[in-house]
Amino acid sequence: MGNKGGKKPKSEKRASAPRRGKHRSIRHEAFESFPEDRKQSRHPEEPPKIHLRLITADEALGRLSAQLPGYARQGIKEVLVVHGKGQNSPKGVSVLGPLVRQWCDENPSLVKSWREAPLYWGGSGAIVVLLN
Repeated sequence: MGNKGGKKPKSEKRASAPRRGKHRSIRHEAFESFPEDRKQSRHPEEPPKIHLRLITADEALGRLSAQLPGYARQGIKEVLVVHGKGQNSPKGVSVLGPLVRQWCDENPSLVKSWREAPLYWGGSGAIVVLLN
């Protein structure tokens, strides 16, 4: 009676050790955790966001022209505009990024300045807009 495929019959298999992480140690359960000891968010000062990813250029400009004045009326001075890096665009070239930057340059009554977002807020896929 040959063994096909090199598999051992069930009777010959050894009992395996419990899988890793299945049983917690006593030390783990005895450890107390306090919310105030937890590390705070790395960058809690992140400004409000306007998401423009995965929409058409016309819709993106419409959102910008509708939402940025609203933030300015609320007294918010900094807004993060997430336009994406163009990975879903034809040939992988960003369409919204240059369009959003151009729109900001053409609206000096609303936009004081803009800069590329830091890496932890989106890097080249977002800009930080400073409002008047």
